[in-house]
Amino acid sequence: MDAHRTVPLTVGSLVGAVLVTGTLLLPSAPGVDFSHCVEITVVSSTEKDHLITELAEQYNDAHRVADQWCGEIEVNAVSSGAASEQLQHGWDEQATGSRRPDIWLPSTSLWAGLLEYRTGRDLVSGEDDSITTSPLVIAMPEKMARALGWPEKSLGWSDLRELAATRDWSRYGHPEWGHFAMGKDNPRLSSSGLAATIATYYAATRDIGGFTEQNLSANADVLKFVRDIESSVTHYSDDSVAFLEKLSISYPEPVISAMAIQEQMVYLYNTGGLAGDAPSSSGDGPVDPLVAIHPDDGTVLVDHPFLVLRDVDEAKRAVANDFRDFLLSEEAQRKFSEEGFRDHEGGIDDEVARVVNSEGRNSPEPRPIDPPSAAQVEHMLRAWEDARRRGSVLLLLDVSKSMTELADPGATEPQSKLELLEPAVLRGLELLDDDDEVALWTFSEDPNVHEVMPMSPVKQVREELTQRVSDALRVRGDRTALYKATYRAHEAMRANLDVERINAIVLLTDGHDTTHDMSLDELLQAIDPEYLDSSVRIFTISYGKDADRDTLSEIAATSQARHYDARDPHEIDQVFLSAFSNF
Repeated sequence: MDAHRTVPLTVGSLVGAVLVTGTLLLPSAPGVDFSHCVEITVVSSTEKDHLITELAEQYNDAHRVADQWCGEIEVNAVSSGAASEQLQHGWDEQATGSRRPDIWLPSTSLWAGLLEYRTGRDLVSGEDDSITTSPLVIAMPEKMARALGWPEKSLGWSDLRELAATRDWSRYGHPEWGHFAMGKDNPRLSSSGLAATIATYYAATRDIGGFTEQNLSANADVLKFVRDIESSVTHYSDDSVAFLEKLSISYPEPVISAMAIQEQMVYLYNTGGLAGDAPSSSGDGPVDPLVAIHPDDGTVLVDHPFLVLRDVDEAKRAVANDFRDFLLSEEAQRKFSEEGFRDHEGGIDDEVARVVNSEGRNSPEPRPIDPPSAAQVEHMLRAWEDARRRGSVLLLLDVSKSMTELADPGATEPQSKLELLEPAVLRGLELLDDDDEVALWTFSEDPNVHEVMPMSPVKQVREELTQRVSDALRVRGDRTALYKATYRAHEAMRANLDVERINAIVLLTDGHDTTHDMSLDELLQAIDPEYLDSSVRIFTISYGKDADRDTLSEIAATSQARHYDARDPHEIDQVFLSAFSNF
């Protein structure tokens, strides 16, 4: 699972002139024209892009050169699933914030396999060249793991299934912890989510023949095993850090019982190194530290390959090969360990093992399964669509007068924020399955909360969604009844709550509450959930530079959801895709 960003948009970092390949020479080496260095674009997964940038800067300072070439490396962060999709369908520089990569550093080579399987083309090399590793683990607050018998008892996916069936913690002596709630990423977008899905299917099939097409596509017992685990998922994210941030907020009890994430993320959480902060050496950790549990019924080793696009020329390949060697150096591998990663061969540093509590287990080493084929992974993803928890989603959109303002007045063909919003909404809605449910409301000034479409199965309204959205996005007032509209939507969802579904509101506004019909404190008190699986989560989107980000973040956090920032209105398309990946 990719993490380290609270919003799954890309961030570029130009790290400067990097001089290349195997032989170390002075910058003035004869025959090297430093005014015409080879430009290299590196796209990295988002949990390690800051580290790759730092190492690239060191590489630059080393002035490595060889033959007649020097190089200039640019490092950009793009989540692995998004990068795979971009390479499959045609790289969009505006959407990704990056040029098409010469070097691709996803979290797992599974994405490369899916890319080549889907395109039928041999597009990358280096699937076996790991620069670091991190096993997928079940991360739990330590007190919850101990309640289950850890570390004396080993735990696995079957235990999570049993917990999901039990529903709450009363059986384990802790009714105050409420319902068992699991955090999991969307496997179509996230490496952790993909690895967790594969590991779950392995646990379900290992005693009945493994990853056969019959087991993956038509075995009712396998489907039930996976569906039982998925039933406890609070919502699907595209970024593991979103779950970890929930645990870092001061609640009386942990808001998530377990998460399927990379071991490295447990290290960052326990050392205070989330969101790009350097891990702390002070010993100050969270109130509820996590333990990294290596499932006794199998896991996936996230292998962090060094992939080179096959269409790069000789000079770029020379740069790539030398940069890979640099990342495998003893000093660079030490840097990976300092961030909680294992080395490229799977070895773990003693300090990392201590921080993630791996030594607390009877058998501390993970049990990685043999990677499935790309065809098998594709079968799992299709089957997961049937097994995943369904959603009931109310889309609540601000249509006050400010939404007619131009997103970029200086553009050649300027568009209003409303005009940019329509295609973004439709793209997000496309992610919903036919068995999901959706409602569409708009609001401006009280009482102008307009119920455009009641909660309906997507399969019944999919064909009319385009017209419904187009009709809805029309200005209906000058002021913004943000708090009252949110309250009304929340109460409507609570009145028709289906605990078997993910119940959520996606709220978008470009401004502040200007009606004062309700206070923020009153709203926050109304939306604060008692139990996770009976709550309505409010995913908030701040749209444009004038939106009240602090308030929207507080609304999302209180409802135990997530805030997305579309400060640049042209990013609203990607933000909507990220928001709807939760369902």
